[in-house]
Amino acid sequence: MRARFFEFVELARSSFWYLPSMMMAAGLALFALTLAIDRLGITGGFVAAVFYSGGVNNAASLLQTLTGAMVAIATVVFSTMMVVLTLATSQFGHRLIRSFMRDRANQAVLGIFLATFVFCLLVFHMVGNDADNTFVPGVSLTVGFVLAIFSTCTLIYFTHHMASLVAAPEVLEAVGSEFDAAIARVYPARAAGDDTSKRRMSYQPTGTPRDEVVCPQAGYIQVIGVAALCDLAAKHDIVIESVVTYGDHVVAGLALARIHGGVIDDSIRAAVARQYVVGDERLTDHDLLFAINQVAEVGARALSPALNNPYTALDCINRIAASLADVLSRGLPDLAHVDDKGTPRFLLDLPDFASLLDGAFTPLRNYGSTSIQTMMQLLLTIEKLAELARRDVEQNALRRQADALL
Repeated sequence: MRARFFEFVELARSSFWYLPSMMMAAGLALFALTLAIDRLGITGGFVAAVFYSGGVNNAASLLQTLTGAMVAIATVVFSTMMVVLTLATSQFGHRLIRSFMRDRANQAVLGIFLATFVFCLLVFHMVGNDADNTFVPGVSLTVGFVLAIFSTCTLIYFTHHMASLVAAPEVLEAVGSEFDAAIARVYPARAAGDDTSKRRMSYQPTGTPRDEVVCPQAGYIQVIGVAALCDLAAKHDIVIESVVTYGDHVVAGLALARIHGGVIDDSIRAAVARQYVVGDERLTDHDLLFAINQVAEVGARALSPALNNPYTALDCINRIAASLADVLSRGLPDLAHVDDKGTPRFLLDLPDFASLLDGAFTPLRNYGSTSIQTMMQLLLTIEKLAELARRDVEQNALRRQADALL
């Protein structure tokens, strides 16, 4: 259940419907509030001076203008976003579409225009909606007018934001921040005085697995309910060994996990399978290799003959260096997850520093082999990271990359 909830949250974050829908609902709530105030029939000098107090015809004309303008501007906003997404896809790669769709500013601007349109449309419906055909919701109309002015101001911000959003430094920072967030979720923060040579907890099951849990559909592993699987394994006194990890592509009928010990039935298999969320695309929340591949793809495309922009590749290498330095400053994630008694219950393989280094440097080394600047920057980055590497396995990974460059 928790795995499915996390999948919904991720889809909501990277969609154009969730936040705008919530803002449209807020517009409905605001309309209900202002209409209730209008129905109280509050009058007086202050009310007449601040809120609209004209006739029905003028109110209807004003609301027609406001609703028409909001529809036109919302269309322009949505069209502009589609053009920017198309340009970003061609220059930086289709994998970055989700990063652009996650941008809260774009979602908020679209939501503001839609909420204003819905609010003004509902107010327009209430003008003259009484027995005498004279009812004018002055408070609601004034609020709608203010919302229209605010929406126009957001259009100015939106124009500036979209212009800066497709700049290479902004793109690198957006995908780099996603990689940093994934690192923080997977790699534990190192406490003061931690032993740098400490190995991460692992466990090797003995004997032949009792059973296997197969995948019901093809796709990419997006979410794994680690906590739920640990609880399930502790409840039935079993050990669940995951065959796949975040970002792996699976096909229907192949194994997701192996189960060791205990008595296994169909209900346990189904419960284990439900904790693996399989989708059509990879996500960056826990998929470190996909997150770093997104950053490396920006540099690889910059080195292509079509763009031939090595300076963007240099910025990409520097951004990768900052993220890998964060990995080196953290502890190692455990491969074995234990229950409250310290008994290993769930085994999940996660990428180490060497895998992340290869995922970032290999494509840049291949595509930048003819660029002296790129090769020198890669060597300089390895030198910087070598000063931070405290474990032999990390130093060996850096040495292998240096040897490949030379």
